[in-house]
Amino acid sequence: MKHFILFFLVAAFFQPVQARAQELVLYFPFEGSGDTVDDKSGKNNHGKFDNGKAKRVASKDKPFGKAMEFDKARIIVKDSASLSGDMKTISFVLWVNKFTEPGGNGTLPRIISRASDKHELAMDSGHMQRGNFALYAGGITGWNKGMPIKEKQWHHIAVTYDGKVFDMYLDGKLQGDYQIKAPGKLALAGPFYVGSRHTGLGEDYLGLVDELAVYSGVLGEKKIKEIIENGVQDQFAVDAKRKLASTWGKLKSQF
Repeated sequence: MKHFILFFLVAAFFQPVQARAQELVLYFPFEGSGDTVDDKSGKNNHGKFDNGKAKRVASKDKPFGKAMEFDKARIIVKDSASLSGDMKTISFVLWVNKFTEPGGNGTLPRIISRASDKHELAMDSGHMQRGNFALYAGGITGWNKGMPIKEKQWHHIAVTYDGKVFDMYLDGKLQGDYQIKAPGKLALAGPFYVGSRHTGLGEDYLGLVDELAVYSGVLGEKKIKEIIENGVQDQFAVDAKRKLASTWGKLKSQF
C-alpha cells in the first residue's frame, strides 16, 4: 500500500512538471477574419499584420479549416513575458507549403523571425543551400544548410532546442543528419514576426502556413506525431469523436 501511495504521489508530481516543461506559449490556427491573428494558447500573444493584409485560404484538409497565405506580408506579435527571457529550451511546430523552390524572395525568406535575429526559421533562397529549410539563432549558432523541403506540398516541420542542440523533424520524423550543436541559451526580447524578417527588408516567405505553435520546452517525437495527427490542442481527435457520436446517434434513431 505504501509503495502504491508513493507511486501515486510521484506520478501526480511528475505530470504537472512535464506539462509545464512543454508549455504552449503561442498558437495560431489562423481561423477567424480580418488582419488580427488570434492566439489560442491562453497567453494573449495575439498578432496583427503590419505589412500587407491577411489572406486566409483553405488548408491541407477540411479539419484544418483555414491556412494563412503569405505574399510579401508579415504578422507582428508584441513582446511578452511568455515569449521572452533567457530560454534554454524551446520548440516550434508548423505546417508549411512553399510556393516556389526557394520559398520566397531575398537571401533568406523568413517564416519566423525575431528582433536581433535571435530565432530565424527560413527557406534558404541561395545563401547556402537553395530551397532548404534552415535556421539561425543569434549568439549560439550561425546559418546551416538545413533540410530539403519539396515545393507545392504540405509538410510538417518541428524544431526543438534543449540547450545543447537544435533538432529538426520533417513530417514527424527526426532528421538526424541536420542536427545543429548550439550549447547556450536564447536571450529573447522584442517583437515576434511571422512571414518576413524583423527588419522588413524584403526577405519574405512566399507560401502557406498553418497550425503554428511555440512551446517553452522540448517536444519529443511522440508528442510531435500526436500534434500532427490530432492537432495542437487535440482538436482533430475531438472533431472525429463528435462525428462518430453524431453518426452513432443517427444510426440509433433508425431502430
